[in-house]
Amino acid sequence: MNLDVGFAAAGHIKADAGWLHPSSNTDTNELLFCVRGEVYIGAGFERYTVGAGTAVILPGGVRRYGYKECTEVTEFFWVHFKGETGTLPQKSEPDTERMISLFSDLLLYARMPDYPQDACTCALKLILYEIARAGVSDNESPNARIYAICKWIRENSIKSLKVSDVAAHFNYNEDYITRIFKKHYSAGIKAYIDEVRLKRIRELLLSTDMKIKDIAAACGFDDSKSFQKFFKYHEGITAAAYRELYFGSKQKSSNASQNLTKE
Repeated sequence: MNLDVGFAAAGHIKADAGWLHPSSNTDTNELLFCVRGEVYIGAGFERYTVGAGTAVILPGGVRRYGYKECTEVTEFFWVHFKGETGTLPQKSEPDTERMISLFSDLLLYARMPDYPQDACTCALKLILYEIARAGVSDNESPNARIYAICKWIRENSIKSLKVSDVAAHFNYNEDYITRIFKKHYSAGIKAYIDEVRLKRIRELLLSTDMKIKDIAAACGFDDSKSFQKFFKYHEGITAAAYRELYFGSKQKSSNASQNLTKE
């Protein structure tokens, strides 16, 4: 694994119950490793509960903030760094003793003026390698990752999702996440997004009396025109015709049953 990263800053925090993570907005990524207690931290619209033995990587360029006060004594290490996080898992459970040892070395290098900046970057890379090792454990197996990706796409199917949105959420490179998804699902992420979206549209068309424009809005389309284009491309007919085809067939079936009963 070739990590092109650069050390920026690091620290070790021990906080009493009632402590709230301060708000900040920097261009650097942040790796946080909790030793005890729980840290409640948000990054943009995402919120994380980071418990003991858990590491989380938060992207730079978005506001980071505490969304809840600690409920007990909490201790954690943190490091800010520049560069791409690549295929590193956003959340993992690395070996606690090794992480404490590696962070202790990093903080030592950071505090010693006679150590070059490169020493801190080397120590940072060792920490990130430990994160990567934890990322291929059973809890982060390929199947588990694909399941998590599919689940997130289903839960956010009301939005206008793009592959870049999925990659950003899971902190992966677009090409990499597309490759691993296609390898295990036999279809690309875009195809799966479209499949989930279509399923949602069909459900609303056939189980509600919502207007077409309202269904379009509920499924993340900016306007009815783009919705109709999307639906016809995949189904071969318009949404209105699809609904009419279903209910027309259902009505004919019902009338046929009534005629048989009368006879």
